[in-house]
Amino acid sequence: MTVTVPLTDLTEFVQQILLECGLDGDSARTAADVITYADANGFTTHGTNGLVNIYAPRLLDGRISASAEPRIVRETAATALLDGDRGLGLVTMDRAMDIAMDKARQTGIGMVAVRNSTHFGSAGYYTQRAAAAGLIGIAMTNCGAQGVAPPLGGTVRMLGTNPLSAAVPVTHGAPFVLDMSTTVVATGKIKAAHKEGRPVPEEWLVRHDGTPTTDPGAFMDEEADVAWLGGPAATGGAKGFGLALLVDLLCGPLSGASYGPRPGVLNGEPAGDDNVGHTAIVIDPAAFGSAPHIAAENRTLLDTVANSPVAAYANGVTYPGAPEAARYERSVLHGVELPDPVAEGLVRLAEQLSTEAPVELTERVLEVAA
Repeated sequence: MTVTVPLTDLTEFVQQILLECGLDGDSARTAADVITYADANGFTTHGTNGLVNIYAPRLLDGRISASAEPRIVRETAATALLDGDRGLGLVTMDRAMDIAMDKARQTGIGMVAVRNSTHFGSAGYYTQRAAAAGLIGIAMTNCGAQGVAPPLGGTVRMLGTNPLSAAVPVTHGAPFVLDMSTTVVATGKIKAAHKEGRPVPEEWLVRHDGTPTTDPGAFMDEEADVAWLGGPAATGGAKGFGLALLVDLLCGPLSGASYGPRPGVLNGEPAGDDNVGHTAIVIDPAAFGSAPHIAAENRTLLDTVANSPVAAYANGVTYPGAPEAARYERSVLHGVELPDPVAEGLVRLAEQLSTEAPVELTERVLEVAA
C-alpha cells in the first residue's frame, strides 16, 4: 500500500530533516531536490527511502560529513578533479555537474571526476539538469570498495551496481533520460522486497549453482547474487558486466577514489562504501552545429520511436525519460506516492529529530498501526 504526499510538502520536510542533520541551508535545499526528484519520478528506492536508511543516519553518526567543503584539486580548461571532503554525494555531484556544465559552455565539453564522496542518489537527476539547460549530460558512480555482485562467472562480490545516466536535450516535451544500473536491477529493490516479504522476478537473482531464485532473502544471506544486465553470458550478461567495469575504471583509478575489484577483496579484506567516486561529463551541442536544430532533430527522432506501430504483446512504445516525465507530472498535480514502509521510516525519523512530518504520513502510519 502507498500514501500520497504533496510534492512541495515532501520537499520542505526533507529539507528540514537535512537541516536537523547538520547541513547548511543551500546544501539542504539541493539534497532535498535530488531526493524528492527520485520519488516524484518513481525511483522510490533512491529517494526518501535513502534519506531514512543512508543519508540521515550517516550524517548523524559522522560517516558523512555535514560540514564538508568539496574543493577542486586539479583543473584544466575542460576538466577538473573534485575532492568531496567526505560530504553528502547528492551535494558534491550537483557541484561537479555545475562545473562540467560551465566548462562545456566554454570549451564544448566538460568532464569532472570526483573522489572522497558518498552515495549520490538517482543519476538521472544530474543529467536531466544538463538536458534542461540545452546540454548533453552523462553521470556515473561506483560504490566505493563495496561489492554487491561478483564478476561474470566469478564467486566473490567485488563490483557495485555502478549506475550511469545520459540525457539529451530536445526542443519540447520529455527529453531522453537514461538512468540505469549495470545489474539487472538496483539492489535497493531487492532489499525492499525482502523487507516487505514478497518475492522478486525470477530473472533478478542467481544462486551459486546457476539456478534462479525469487527469494530476496537468498541475496541478503549471500546465497544468491544479483544478475548482470543481460543475465548470463549466453544472453548478453557480458554487456552489463563490461559496463560495470567501465564505470569503476572511470570513477575509481581516474579520480583516486576506492573501487571494488582490488587485490585485498580476494583475501577477504572488509569492503566499505566510503571514498565513492563519480564522473560527470557534459557536451555542448553548439560545438557541433546549431543547438536549436540539433534539439529539434532529437525531438523528431524520439517522436518517431514513440509513434512506432505497437506489437500485439505490448501496451505501447516509448523511450527512456518519457514515462518518468509523465510520472513527475502526476506527482506535481496529485502528490508523490510513497510505500507504507517508507512512510513509517520517515515518521520515525521525524520523531527522532523532533520535526513534524507531513500530516498524510502520520495519518497513514496510524491507520496501518490500527
